[in-house]
Amino acid sequence: MRHYVPKRRDPFEMHDDAIAEGWQAVDTIPLKGEGEFMVLTLSGMIRLARNRRETRNIKPADGYGPMRTTVGAVVSGNYLAAIAWRWPN
Repeated sequence: MRHYVPKRRDPFEMHDDAIAEGWQAVDTIPLKGEGEFMVLTLSGMIRLARNRRETRNIKPADGYGPMRTTVGAVVSGNYLAAIAWRWPN
């Protein structure tokens, strides 16, 4: 019996799908003091986060993933690699 091999997640596809659904690119992410927002991370999680920086330090797209930046999770305080963002509903 052969088992189904799940498709490996593709960060570029996740980014394209998120932008098509109304998410925004990280080059417009809110800065420190502008509030909390939802982020789609490089690993595919959606978390509530806030920016800890007063400037946007964006890493360009490469073979590892699409354009991304680091933000801080509100609940855990961990750093997250955000690839898209939106305001919470």
